[in-house]
Amino acid sequence: MRVCVVGGTGNISTGIVKALQAFGHDVSVFTRGQNASRLPNGIRYLQGDRHDRAAFESAMQRERFDAAIDMISFTAEDAVSALRAFRDVRHLIHCSTVCTYGGPLLSIPADENEPLRPITDYGRNKVAADAVLMAAHDAGNLAVTIMKAASTWGGMPVIRQLAFDPMWIDRVRKHKPIIVSGDGENLWSLCHSDDAGVAFAAAVDRTACKGQDYIITGPRYITWQAYHERINALLGSRSEIVHVPADCLLDGPLASRCGLLSSQTRWNQCYDVSKAQRDMPEFQPTIELEDRVQENVDWMDRQGLIMNSDVDDIEDRVIAAQRRVAL
Repeated sequence: MRVCVVGGTGNISTGIVKALQAFGHDVSVFTRGQNASRLPNGIRYLQGDRHDRAAFESAMQRERFDAAIDMISFTAEDAVSALRAFRDVRHLIHCSTVCTYGGPLLSIPADENEPLRPITDYGRNKVAADAVLMAAHDAGNLAVTIMKAASTWGGMPVIRQLAFDPMWIDRVRKHKPIIVSGDGENLWSLCHSDDAGVAFAAAVDRTACKGQDYIITGPRYITWQAYHERINALLGSRSEIVHVPADCLLDGPLASRCGLLSSQTRWNQCYDVSKAQRDMPEFQPTIELEDRVQENVDWMDRQGLIMNSDVDDIEDRVIAAQRRVAL
């Protein structure tokens, strides 16, 4: 099939494009061309700005794709534009997010029946976009599938529990102590982008997937304590893990650097992916941190994404204060 991936050079979309190609599809990506591509050979590039809706929709209509995967639709207005752009395709797959479920989940692990209670603008806008697309599906206008991705790594900087922090890998390399919130036992789901990409590609034009929403992440969970210990070991570090209560972090000098903690990681965030694996049996995540973290960090180095932690002592001061309290 002729498949277009909108935003095809990003974190998850890189894995999607590779999987689509492996499944034998003819793949085009619509991109601004601002990011260095890590895609394989044989991919067709269409350059443009998704936010120039008239030009985007016209360009997509000229192409006559069989299916489309939209990775950069963030609002209801984006979703409406996608419906115009891809009104003639057989299947539209939309990348949503587990942030639509909100912070503290009602079920552990949560599945697709989890109530929608978003606590961020990002999550609220994705809920609105999802609703526009599913309404179009229900009206018989276009076959739609919603993919709710959880934490996906491999094509972006390696995260920590607190945030997307450009200095923490440098701290680990220098054996500096690092903070983990609470007792470190909150659960987290994560998936390598190459594994996640298989789910999207496997859903293309699959009858069972049309009109459905799926959580896309790894089937196993990890505590934040274990996660940071594994990163430590993989980078050959002896960094001490210091536990600081979430409230102290969110109300203290590190608050501006705790965006992930404030919106997700202070609670258990783990998910049941049995529905996705039932309908897309090819989706069987196997890539572990040990397999690719060093490769990911090497890429961060090449991109200049790791900052020198010596220029900033805020985390050290918070750790020193926590140690005084512990005494």
